[in-house]
Amino acid sequence: MKTSRFSSVGKGFTLMETLLAIALVGVLVSMFITVFLPARAAVLNALSKQDAERITSILRTEMSTLKPNEIASAGATRSSVGQYVSSFDKAFMWLQRSNRPSRAIVIFSYRADTSKAPRPDGTYPALPLGKSAPNYNSQLISIACPMDDPLHKDDIRDAIGSVFIVRMTQLIPDPMTGGFRVAGSPGIIQEASDPSAYVSNEKDREAWGGAVFYRADFYLMRPANPARYRNRTWKQLGEPCFSANLSFRR
Repeated sequence: MKTSRFSSVGKGFTLMETLLAIALVGVLVSMFITVFLPARAAVLNALSKQDAERITSILRTEMSTLKPNEIASAGATRSSVGQYVSSFDKAFMWLQRSNRPSRAIVIFSYRADTSKAPRPDGTYPALPLGKSAPNYNSQLISIACPMDDPLHKDDIRDAIGSVFIVRMTQLIPDPMTGGFRVAGSPGIIQEASDPSAYVSNEKDREAWGGAVFYRADFYLMRPANPARYRNRTWKQLGEPCFSANLSFRR
């Protein structure tokens, strides 16, 4: 009886075929990196700009608005801490808080527990992060306030997302360039220490008197705990995440 034998060994790839396959994969990976990474960077950059604009907008809105508990009593001619004659006075005094991080303005978002009574400024207490939002009447809000604000300093620990500390430094006209330059130290307004004294003669052509120009530097607050910033300096916070040139007017 004749026995037939068939080989079970299949034909493999040759060295040349393997090298061609590796080269093809390399070309495809290069094309992917060339096309995808710049597109991803552009998306991230756009998101960063969008976030920066949103955070800056929160600061400008808060500095131009007086909340119910911030309005000075009827007949008052001068502002005091937390009680302002005008939104200009509030912005003026908020800028002065930048002399050290522990008094500076912070910007953050938190989930407010709307089932509780509103506070004197019209906001609601923060819903602790450990609690599940679906079981509560809540609303996500974003605010700017002094870090040591007694109404909100505890809300910072329950913040959702990043918390930013703002360093504000006055910008003054630079006659050499025709533009503006950063003046002195954060929190210092050269022309006056009190908002009521920040006025100019109508015949005076100085840039100050009706507006304050400043640079806002935004630092990431890590950890988001005001008690950890009592003795910190701006230098210890490193470099800001981003900056913006802003102003407020009478």
